[in-house]
Amino acid sequence: MEKGKITVAFFLPSLEAGGTERNVVNLANNVDKGKYIVSIVLGSMLGDFINQVRQDIPIINLRAPHSLGLFFKLVHYLKIQKPDILVSAFPRINIICIAAKIFSGTKTKIVITEHSVFSLLPVIAKTPFRRFFARFFVPLLAKAIYPMADSVICVSRGIADDLAKNLRITKKVKIVYNPVIDDQVYQLAGEPVEHTWFLDLTVPVVIAVGRLVACKDYPTLFMAFNLVTEKQPARLVVLGSGPEKEKLVDLASRMGLSDRVAFLGFMQNPFKYMAKSSVFVLASLQEGFGNVIIEAMACGVPVVSTDCPAGPGEIIENGKNGILVPVGDEKGLAEAILGVLRNPALAETLSAEG
Repeated sequence: MEKGKITVAFFLPSLEAGGTERNVVNLANNVDKGKYIVSIVLGSMLGDFINQVRQDIPIINLRAPHSLGLFFKLVHYLKIQKPDILVSAFPRINIICIAAKIFSGTKTKIVITEHSVFSLLPVIAKTPFRRFFARFFVPLLAKAIYPMADSVICVSRGIADDLAKNLRITKKVKIVYNPVIDDQVYQLAGEPVEHTWFLDLTVPVVIAVGRLVACKDYPTLFMAFNLVTEKQPARLVVLGSGPEKEKLVDLASRMGLSDRVAFLGFMQNPFKYMAKSSVFVLASLQEGFGNVIIEAMACGVPVVSTDCPAGPGEIIENGKNGILVPVGDEKGLAEAILGVLRNPALAETLSAEG
């Protein structure tokens, strides 16, 4: 260990594609290496973001995909490695992290981070078992264990307010917005796109970027896009992967949109697609912060987003640097998209202000 430097370990179940995972990679890659020695600890060595971690940052694979095994492996890791600070994300992982620190008997400082609206966990959990666990057990465990963390970081004011309301946690809470953009984003945004839709933009391209999961509410986006195409030609590009893909491909087919909607999957460089699109759209039911909004703004594309809890309303000043519409309102979403496509002056203003 280098004398005088603080050791910081970031702890996640994996580095599968998601806003939280991308945020951790951004942090780990850009932390001041003159002051900190950084590592990433994973439950499983999985995910598209693994190859985006700088080569000089060690990744420790605990080989423990399930909660109980992860707890015991983390206790062992803490006893052996004794990092000065352990930073975790996701409520289940946060609870395991705090409990492991207690059982390990180490002096490691625990910083837990909240990237989603806590009260909506039963809605956004990935499996029926996790939804059940999130509804009936996670709140009880979090109320008992979260106060034992050394710091609680919320990535938006909305998350902090929700945490205070549902868990009565206000002490040790800090609001720190996600660090999203570095110089590499602008370089990546300038790379060429070979997809034919971006070679001839006489037909505008609407772009959506995010995991193909229920909380992103792609069905409402598809209904809104369908309304848009009734008024003028347009194409929709969807970047992202996830368990809802087959359902969404089928939905687009049943709506007669297959020739106007392209599912391009997860992209290591989504920024070059954003930069060449006419409008970026986010139809989410909830966001912790909304990294992808910041990314789209950095790429110079006008942004339309639902005013969902908790991040978009803290990023977007409606009508100035983006447009906010109610959650689940396909007509409002369609009108906002059409407003950008039909008004070059508005599009230019939103792009510049973003």
